[in-house]
Amino acid sequence: MGTTKALLPWGSRSLVGAWVERFLAIGASRVAVVVGDDGEFIRSAAGLAEDAAVTWVTNPEADTTGPRESLLLGLDALPADEPAWFTPVDVPVVDAAALRSVLEAWEDALGGRPTGPLAAVPTWEGAHGHPVLAGPDLVSMLFQGERGDRIDELLAWATRRLVLVPVQTAAVVRNMNEPADYHGLAPTGEFPVVQRD
Repeated sequence: MGTTKALLPWGSRSLVGAWVERFLAIGASRVAVVVGDDGEFIRSAAGLAEDAAVTWVTNPEADTTGPRESLLLGLDALPADEPAWFTPVDVPVVDAAALRSVLEAWEDALGGRPTGPLAAVPTWEGAHGHPVLAGPDLVSMLFQGERGDRIDELLAWATRRLVLVPVQTAAVVRNMNEPADYHGLAPTGEFPVVQRD
């Protein structure tokens, strides 16, 4: 992509900054951002260094481990008995209405059941997307897995305890792995592209 994905412009913010802002706006009390060796650079360049609601977590093995290991480090920095949103950074920031739909479906599914859902997952035309709202039981299962386990395989196994939430935006199933993907999805704005020296 020519720069660190977390620092790609997303409107007037960095991509990671826009995600943090979105989660806080829909009611998250804390956000854990997991970074690799360039964490200090990302933290200062993203404009989030002073945000007290953000916990920065470094994965010292980011180059040799998979997404599950980074996710576990982030989850470990959050309260274990509460649901937690998770998403990779290289997906479009989803509108608040879609996230509220996922949250409402999660809360409805909890109503009076002895065991709650493992997660609530936004969908578009039947495809599962991001971000996922994970319950404490799913978090526990993720911690019981083995290094290299795929998160999507666990979610595929757990279909009976997932709340699948059709939303009105295809952004939930999009990825930004190539410059063309990013340019086709990103809002315009004034946030500068930050290059590392």
